[in-house]
Amino acid sequence: MIRGIEERGTVMKITFVGGSTGQGGSPRLYRDEESGDFIVQGYLIGDPNDLVQMNIPDGETVVRVSASLFSYLPKDEG
Repeated sequence: MIRGIEERGTVMKITFVGGSTGQGGSPRLYRDEESGDFIVQGYLIGDPNDLVQMNIPDGETVVRVSASLFSYLPKDEG
């Protein structure tokens, strides 16, 4: 299923790749069909003590996902 999501004035074509929970819960993995980038839905990490350890720049955020989500990544064919 592809749906449009507005980001920075453009509409991305996003495909659901997989997720280990039902009904839209976390974690979920999506793919931007034009850029090939992956988009992750997870639980927001907001604790400043955690964030300072990762040195997250302004304008970015971090989410936590279970390791099971990575089973949905395509296998490297190279």
